[in-house]
Amino acid sequence: MTEVDQKTDEKKVVPQDPETVEKELEEVGFVAPPDGGYGWAIVVSSFLLNMVVDGVIFTVGKILQPAWVKGFNISEASAAMTMSILSGFYFFVGPVASALCNVFGCRQVALAGSVIAAVGFLLSIAAPNIYVLYLTFGLVAGAGFGMMYLPAIVIISQYFAKKRSLATGIAVCGSGIGTTVFAMLNDVVWEFVKQDWQQFLVYTATVTISGFAAALLLRPLKASQDQIEKVAEIVENYEENKEKVAESPSLSKHNTPFLSSLELHTAGKHANGVHRNRSVKSIIDAVAKDVEELNRPLARMDIFYTGSTTNIAARSRTGTMNREEAAEHLKNLRDNLKEDTPLQYLSKLDLNVAEDGTIQHVEEKSVMRDIGAALKNLLDKQLLASPSFLLLAFSGTLTLCCFYVPFIYLGNHLDKIEGLTVAEKSFTVSLIGVLNIIARIGCGYIADRPEVSALHVNNIALIMAGLATMTVPFYTAYWQFLVFCVPFSIGVACFAALRSVIVLELIGLEKMSNAFGILLTFMGVGAVVGSPMAAAMKDITGNFDTSFYVMGALMAISGAMCIPLGALRKWELARATKSDAKTEVELQKLTDAEQK
Repeated sequence: MTEVDQKTDEKKVVPQDPETVEKELEEVGFVAPPDGGYGWAIVVSSFLLNMVVDGVIFTVGKILQPAWVKGFNISEASAAMTMSILSGFYFFVGPVASALCNVFGCRQVALAGSVIAAVGFLLSIAAPNIYVLYLTFGLVAGAGFGMMYLPAIVIISQYFAKKRSLATGIAVCGSGIGTTVFAMLNDVVWEFVKQDWQQFLVYTATVTISGFAAALLLRPLKASQDQIEKVAEIVENYEENKEKVAESPSLSKHNTPFLSSLELHTAGKHANGVHRNRSVKSIIDAVAKDVEELNRPLARMDIFYTGSTTNIAARSRTGTMNREEAAEHLKNLRDNLKEDTPLQYLSKLDLNVAEDGTIQHVEEKSVMRDIGAALKNLLDKQLLASPSFLLLAFSGTLTLCCFYVPFIYLGNHLDKIEGLTVAEKSFTVSLIGVLNIIARIGCGYIADRPEVSALHVNNIALIMAGLATMTVPFYTAYWQFLVFCVPFSIGVACFAALRSVIVLELIGLEKMSNAFGILLTFMGVGAVVGSPMAAAMKDITGNFDTSFYVMGALMAISGAMCIPLGALRKWELARATKSDAKTEVELQKLTDAEQK
């Protein structure tokens, strides 16, 4: 053998270190967001789903609640509880819906949600009392709506990276369009069915099941056969060559989750007598499953982030990435046509890691495991022990207490103005929808400007919306109600659109999925409590004046209480750093004492 041939053979068998192979595997196996193409069909689908879900939630209450008060001879508070349970479970089901998306895919979950919600409305037709409506209209339909909404948001993050802010902005405009359209259409239908709430529910169910057609467009992104074969080839080559040099003791399989999973699955085949030198095709099936796992929705830590990923590094000031990693990621995103996927952006929660850092086995995808993990994430000790996060979560509860009140009860104040038509009364809700669209577009612009504090914008918007709500009982002219729609629309739009950006700024990327689930739960509590509280005040006082005073104050407080949030977070991080330094000193003292 010549010297040249020997060097060529050596070059072929020189193994790479595990972390380099891990990066190569992720680059090959990860399905990069196309940032266009069929993604725009996904945006249309998400737009329609948002239109149906929010269009129904924001508009049917003002028609159905008075009908239930009269039909069942119940209090305003009892009737309001039905709508509040609907909107509350819309939030509560979020963590479970995300787990279901991880197992079955976004399309299947959204399809099931549209059927469940429609069935809930149809079952409500035969409800003999308000308590049955709590179950059918509130819990069942609310859970269905949650299963329609969450996949519509999650799948956009799979299809878009650099253009995610634009895509999300267009999709959530469906909420404003739905509010605008159904606020006017509902009145026409209500008169057409002769103010029969049971027939009106048939119409509501029909609108809801139309979401089934929209959900059919939610086609999942899948790795190509070429990608799978390349991953298999890389693993096969790594297995053949890795024993030719000793592995660095500083490297841990805990740092290579995808590679470790692939090794374990292909090692099982080797153990059953499949030799390494056999064709790469022999491990394709095992590799395909791991590639699918790599591309599951919750495998990405930024799945709930609605802004452009090019700004993650600049926005994430308190995450687990250090400045060098963040800067490098930002540079990669701007330099490449497709988004890079560094290790810190992939979830490693599916790996069973021993105390020494080695991976013992990879848990397979299952419904109960993923739902259990989602519920476990709601008890994240680190987040629940964080004063800044709890303050943010509780502010969300207060915001949601007021969130739905103007949509349902603004018409009661409009009754004070004589001569208004039904269309004029409904126009205020429609106007909120139109202004919500404009405000959300503005929020998308803010999300893509890291130099602008999303927290400060959110706080100001909520305070202004809350103060405006408190002034509603003093209005005596129609134009005043139209003016009110401006600050209120901006407030609800900023709250909805900037929430994930605020979480990224304060909590960081690694805990975003956990934080999202916990925040949904806190918001669900506010949604359940708010409207019945407002209605109960009306039952006591005889009008909705006090309701708007109190609910507006709660929304203003929810914004004001977050003003010191940035300073509180800095103090919290400084305290943690000081505590870690103190612990390190104590450990060093113990080590020195043992050496003596």
